Amino acid sequence: MRGSLLPDTRKGASGQLPRYHAAMSRSHSAVNFASLDLNLLRVFDAIYTTRSVTTASSTLHLTQPAVSKQLNRLREIFDDPLFVRTVEGMAPTPRAEVLAGPIHRALIDVRSAFDRQVGFDPAASDRTFRIFMNDAGQLALLPRLLALVAAEAPQINVETIQMPTARMRAVGLESGDVDLAVGYFEDFDGSIHCQVLFEEHYVGMVREDHPDIGETLSFEQFLRASHVVYQPAGGGHASQETFMDKAFWAAGVQRRVAVRLGHVVGISSMVSNTDHLVVIPHLIAQACARLVAVRILELPIEIPHFKVTQYWHDRFHADPGNQWLRGLFRRLYVTRDTSAGEPVPASIGSVSAAIEYG
Repeated sequence: MRGSLLPDTRKGASGQLPRYHAAMSRSHSAVNFASLDLNLLRVFDAIYTTRSVTTASSTLHLTQPAVSKQLNRLREIFDDPLFVRTVEGMAPTPRAEVLAGPIHRALIDVRSAFDRQVGFDPAASDRTFRIFMNDAGQLALLPRLLALVAAEAPQINVETIQMPTARMRAVGLESGDVDLAVGYFEDFDGSIHCQVLFEEHYVGMVREDHPDIGETLSFEQFLRASHVVYQPAGGGHASQETFMDKAFWAAGVQRRVAVRLGHVVGISSMVSNTDHLVVIPHLIAQACARLVAVRILELPIEIPHFKVTQYWHDRFHADPGNQWLRGLFRRLYVTRDTSAGEPVPASIGSVSAAIEYG
């Protein structure tokens, strides 16, 4: 834990240690398990996740005084402050850090068992779904999903998590901390299922009144243009740059790269206010075109298409809530007939050869 999150434990003017240090210095008495209930654990998990009593109360659909009262009960049960108010929010104590993982996993297992037996009703559920998705996916894919969620499940919450390393992606899906990963990825480890949603291709994009490029993009214009390179971390877009570089090398022309971007934010305004050319996936270009005056162009070089896919762990393959969320993406983005219903696993233990369902 970072030192800046911990309260000052130095002695005050009276020579006495602050209440936090005194509480942490006491030997912890045995916790009476019978005094715990599921609601208390849900409060703990919500505060740990949000680092805020106010936000946790909103997530749990409870009043702030009710959440504060339950937090005080937890503090009494565990004989520990658990969360301490700091300038960065409610910081967990060391004991809370130890408890957080087991409590979160237990709540996931209880919820999953309950949904399997009772069923998952999206219209009545207040479940929070977490999705590994980069900023490009948020721009191109998330708006339609959120519109559908608002119409069919108005109390459902959705959180997006920026893509970590390949190993941590699998850990997040396996633990249940994250429900789905959606996007374009080169690899995925673990007992993972996958479903191809659609095949995507790259296009060029320039401002609508570009002085040199009109309705079409010739190879000569492509070579002359100054380029914005979009290459986010955690995805598979590095491969398209290889084909771009090969085209310039074959033509014997030095490529002019004016800007390199690791995020999609700002691409639309950057291109619409300069004479730069950017090569990006078609869905992102369409999203940009809804915001600013830009022209979307077919490329004069061949860049292989790629597949946008959703991934989930085998542990939650039969989880009704996870199935519902996957079904939303399938309804919105699968380009072939999906009347066959729930897909079968693409590969357990490896997703190197993804299967397109439907």
